[in-house]
Amino acid sequence: MQIKFSALLVLFISFQSFSANLIEWQDLIPAPIKTIELPALTQQQVTHLYSVLKYDDNAKSRDMTAEETKEYLLNKKVLQDAGFDADELLAKREEALEIERIRLTTVNTDLNLDDVTIPGFVVPLEMDGMLTTQFLLVPIAGACIHTPPPPANQTIIVDIDSGFALQDLYKVVMVSGDIEAYEQDLPISFIDGTEVVSTGYTMSAQKVTYL
Repeated sequence: MQIKFSALLVLFISFQSFSANLIEWQDLIPAPIKTIELPALTQQQVTHLYSVLKYDDNAKSRDMTAEETKEYLLNKKVLQDAGFDADELLAKREEALEIERIRLTTVNTDLNLDDVTIPGFVVPLEMDGMLTTQFLLVPIAGACIHTPPPPANQTIIVDIDSGFALQDLYKVVMVSGDIEAYEQDLPISFIDGTEVVSTGYTMSAQKVTYL
């Protein structure tokens, strides 16, 4: 327990040293273009609505039984008696999900951050021995290599003229510098082939250190 506490303390102190200009990956995601107001439902009402949604989804691929249809209509009536239209609620839910899907994959084109620090993981692009002068910074270890690439608004191309001595792709780095929006598609060669990665931001780094 003492070891775990000490490790957490070191991690906390390390982040604190960057706290003045520290940003998070969510800061690179734009605000929603629209807010959908969903009514407050009780847990029981949520259960009824989920049952309606499940029925609708299943009905797209198979014929529903009479018993299932009876339960479906009952769930809708319970919600209606409480003043809610199940179809309207599900339509609002789908609209809210679509807005969030768009937001989570959209680049904030107005973003321009000076002298900030962001944590992440390195995917090297240009190497000189063990020095990398250009790399992708991503929020997930092994992204683009062993897992699908993150969305463009969670991918930064970092240039560091002095180079950064690469040690471990699975260790967190703290990158300090200026970030600006710049969307591009970048073909990257890996051991198992070439993949086009969409990037949303560039960063001119003054400092890169392992956490």
